[in-house]
Amino acid sequence: MGERCVFRSGARRGGVSAIASVLMGLLASAAFADGAGGPASSQVGNSVTSYPEHFFASMGLDTAYDMVQRVPGYVFDDGSNVRGFAGSVGNVLIDGQRPVSKTDDLVSILQRIPVSDVERIDFIRGGAPGIDMLGKTIVVNIIRKKDQGFKGVATMGTFKPLSGVSYDPQAKFEGSWNEDGRIIEASLAAVLGHDGTQADGPHDIFGPNGQLLDSSAMHNSATNPQYLGTAAYEAPTFGGKLRLNLTLEDQPYDLVNIDNFHIAGHQAEFEKQDVDDLELGQHYERNLSPAWNLELIGLEHLNKTDTISLFDTQTDDQSFDQRNRGGELIGRAILHWRPSDHLTVDAGGEFAYNWLQTDTLFTDSAGTIFVPAADVLVSEKRGEIFTTAVLRPWDTLAIEAGIREEASTTSSAGDVALSKTLEFPKPRLVVTWTPDAEDQLRVRVEREVGQLNFMDFAANAALNSTGVTAGNPNLLPQQDLAIEAAYDRHFWTDGVVSLTARHLFLQDVVDNVSVFSPSGEFNEPGNIGDGSENDLVASFNLPLDHFGLDHAALHGVGTWRFSGVRDPTTGQLREISLQHPVDAELHFSQGLPQWNLTWGIDTYFGYLVPDFFFNEVDRTYNASSNTLYVDYRPEPSVTLRLEAVVGGALGVMDTDPTREVFAGPRNTSPVLFTDVQQRRFGPVMFVRLRKTFD
Repeated sequence: MGERCVFRSGARRGGVSAIASVLMGLLASAAFADGAGGPASSQVGNSVTSYPEHFFASMGLDTAYDMVQRVPGYVFDDGSNVRGFAGSVGNVLIDGQRPVSKTDDLVSILQRIPVSDVERIDFIRGGAPGIDMLGKTIVVNIIRKKDQGFKGVATMGTFKPLSGVSYDPQAKFEGSWNEDGRIIEASLAAVLGHDGTQADGPHDIFGPNGQLLDSSAMHNSATNPQYLGTAAYEAPTFGGKLRLNLTLEDQPYDLVNIDNFHIAGHQAEFEKQDVDDLELGQHYERNLSPAWNLELIGLEHLNKTDTISLFDTQTDDQSFDQRNRGGELIGRAILHWRPSDHLTVDAGGEFAYNWLQTDTLFTDSAGTIFVPAADVLVSEKRGEIFTTAVLRPWDTLAIEAGIREEASTTSSAGDVALSKTLEFPKPRLVVTWTPDAEDQLRVRVEREVGQLNFMDFAANAALNSTGVTAGNPNLLPQQDLAIEAAYDRHFWTDGVVSLTARHLFLQDVVDNVSVFSPSGEFNEPGNIGDGSENDLVASFNLPLDHFGLDHAALHGVGTWRFSGVRDPTTGQLREISLQHPVDAELHFSQGLPQWNLTWGIDTYFGYLVPDFFFNEVDRTYNASSNTLYVDYRPEPSVTLRLEAVVGGALGVMDTDPTREVFAGPRNTSPVLFTDVQQRRFGPVMFVRLRKTFD
């Protein structure tokens, strides 16, 4: 069965590479052909390209999120996994400001901004004076209209997997009121969904020689509703502008996995989880003089997660009960100095306090089993000071240089008592050369420090697969030295080809390690030493007018990752756990304004996710999916969307987890069995009606 997984993975990666080779060859020919030219949209200097409202008019779009997806050469980033607020907010500005939220994700924020509210979108590459690049090399700045009065959006829809899951309705209501610079915004959303990784299908157990030991027809389901409410208020305050935003979110999760094996008999896993979040954000900005600007940011976040997991078999009963309470406080101050159009200097500091209280009880056949870091209180105090300068000595050259110095103290009490203090200098240099409107070259050198996931500090469980995983409050953040080069080539009117090559020197890689306790040996997240990673990112935007398709475009992006670390169990080189070797997607869209229609196809190519433990190796293959959609607008304020989502050859969205389980540590123990599942979710039909009120 291992050969089967390798074959599917290799075939998929080869298919993606072949498609990419053909497309990149076609684009290279177009990009360097005679008559190549810069974008038809307005160019503000060589680093800022403005796309006004009329640029998107024929595309039939609904929201700002749809718009940023169509900006030529732009690749959307919803937030990196790096420490500090600046680098974790994505690469989108709204009216020049970063969204002050972590619970309310960036996609949802952009989907609440209707197209009719957007005046233009500025695409900034490599940095520009007066622009906060959010620690990124490319950002978009969504400039909203200053219309007065009320605007609202009502959305109703239903989602229907054809695999037997009932209809999943959804409703969203959003509104904003603007008068003389005072803005009130509010939204309510209720979405009933299902976790697509939990689906019915065959479940087989194979022996070490490939012989079939047992089999079952799985019946899996996991409802995953979301209830979200947001509110925001913005007004002139103390000579500046103050914005407050509130987010309330509830996400229950109810999983049922049932097997009826021919030999082992009935097995059932039940998991109930309830996640509640409350977040309050503040953003204040004031011009102190024509050259000086002050920006203050505050964020308070509270989280509650309750989990109950049960696993029952003919011979064993397990229970995992956990209560987590956590929070985060962030305060950030930035002083911007803009003495001229060619220079910006930012300086400031950030303080953050994070905490997590967890209480865990794990029992097996009525006996309590001790798990490391089951009951702990973990807290982190982190401070950072920084300064960044962006200099444009010429219109063709931009230089961004900065340094951040971070110090943090992490302590834990309970099962694991410790305290440690860490310091990380984080220098950054970005050089952008834009010799003309068609070409741009960016080079970045930066030391990055990863964000610690506080949930890794406490125990967790997946009783029907990897079992209980211990927590590790002594975890260090992963660090790297990043060296990156990116090249953009514009051609025709709005065609773009972008290539990015990146090398990471990794330190303190976070992966899975083993830990011993009186109850036995467990897996836990830990630092496994140094490593390396090479990434190649290719993206393109190809207008299809030259091929006789008016108002049509083809957009694609692919990321190839090649990582290497020493396995802590075997000592051999391997890839990093949970890292996708390939991510690739392809989007075709065409506006048909004469019929008030827009249609398109979105393809997301399959990918393989490896996960290495001391006593097993998991590989989950997620099959390709294709979304065919049609948007019909009987009038400008009404959009009816019909959407069908299908997978690969079987027309379903496959998720195929494979577990190769060993009798003990993988370096000294034989394979016990291989667990192979095929979870088939879909195809899916989706209908949505959206009405805008002005």
